[in-house]
Amino acid sequence: MVTISKLTVTNAKPIDATNWLTLRDVFGPQEISDPSPRGDCVVQAETLPANNAAEWSQIAWSGGEPIPGNPNQRRVRRQSTATTTITAANGASSQKLVLWTLWADVSVLTKGPRPPQAKPWSAGALIPTGSKCGAFEVPALSMGKNARGQIVAVAKLFPRGIGKIIHAAGKHALFNIRRELTANDFVNGAPSHHKKSFKVWADDTLTEMQALTSVFNDELYDSDAPDLPPATQSAETYNNFRQWLEWEGRPCSNYAYWYFQARWKDQRVTLKEVDQGGIPLPQQAFYRKP
Repeated sequence: MVTISKLTVTNAKPIDATNWLTLRDVFGPQEISDPSPRGDCVVQAETLPANNAAEWSQIAWSGGEPIPGNPNQRRVRRQSTATTTITAANGASSQKLVLWTLWADVSVLTKGPRPPQAKPWSAGALIPTGSKCGAFEVPALSMGKNARGQIVAVAKLFPRGIGKIIHAAGKHALFNIRRELTANDFVNGAPSHHKKSFKVWADDTLTEMQALTSVFNDELYDSDAPDLPPATQSAETYNNFRQWLEWEGRPCSNYAYWYFQARWKDQRVTLKEVDQGGIPLPQQAFYRKP
C-alpha cells in the first residue's frame, strides 16, 4: 500500500508542524534588494515504500497547480498574499500543509494617539512627552526647551491570521522593523558631525522600541522620537527616515518614508515639524555663526 510520508516546500520555511511561510515575490523590480531566490513555491510529496513515479501517479492532490511531468509536485504562485491549503492523499493515507504567503504594509503615524500596544516614548527618552504622535516642545536639561517628533511605524501583516500562527509558534522575534535615516545637523551655525549625520541612509534601528508580541493582531509597532542636538546659541536638525519590515533578515514590505525637522535659537524652539514623506536637506545652517 502506498502512503504519503512527507510534504516539503521550496522557497518557504516551516513555522510549525502544519504551517509553512513564504514571502511575497513582488512582480518586477524589487524596491528593497533581496538576494533570496525568486519564483514559485513547489510542494513536493514523498511516498513509501519506494518513493517512485509509479507511487506518485496514485497521489490525489487538492490545492495548488499541477506541474506537468511531476505528479509528486504542486506549484503555488507567490506574487500576492494568500493562504493555500495543500493536501496529498492516497486512500486513507494523506498529508496536509498550509502555505502562507506573507507581506506587510508599513505606514507611519505622525498625528493622533499612540496605539495602545506600541512602546511609549518614555521607554527611550529621558524626558517623556504625552501619548500622542506629532511635533512637540519638551523641557530640556541645558536648553530650556527642545523640539521632539513622536511617531509610530505600524507594520500591518497579510494575509489575515498569519500573526496568530507566528505568535503561537513563538517566532515573532524573527521580525525586525528596520529604520534608516539621512540627516544634516547644525550646532551654533556649524555642521554637527556624528555617526548618523551627513550620511546616506545610516542605520537607525532600535529593537528596544519595537513591539513584536502584538503580532497576534497582525500588527507590529516601532516608536521613535528624534529631537534637537544640544547647543548654546542655535541648533538645527533635518532628518529623512525610511522604515520597512524584515522576516529573518529578508524584506517583507516596501519603504515607508517620514521626516522630522526642528530649529532652536536663544532658548526658543522656532520650528518643529514631523510628517510622512521627505524634505530637502539643507547644506548650510539657517542660523549662521554668531
